[in-house]
Amino acid sequence: MAIDFEKDKEVNQLFDGPFRKILEVRLQHGAVLQKHQANEPITVFCLSGTGVFSAGKNLEDSQDLHAGTFITLEGGVEHEVVAEPSLHIIVTKFKNS
Repeated sequence: MAIDFEKDKEVNQLFDGPFRKILEVRLQHGAVLQKHQANEPITVFCLSGTGVFSAGKNLEDSQDLHAGTFITLEGGVEHEVVAEPSLHIIVTKFKNS
């Protein structure tokens, strides 16, 4: 199932099981996934491109994204993703039950 937020942001649900959901996210032309949070723990794996992943109440912790970058984040932590200029990531959301 593809969700086309805008021309430069695309999210595809790859898997939705009882314990985890896996999403493919493509950002182009400097697109931004504005500050948000997931209730559950997540992982972010960068397949290609470059960008910045920022986390924390004021987005004070940041990590450059490039192919092979792997990030884990606890539930409830605010975060934002910025493509510089394009980015292809896999996000896994771990469900409680």
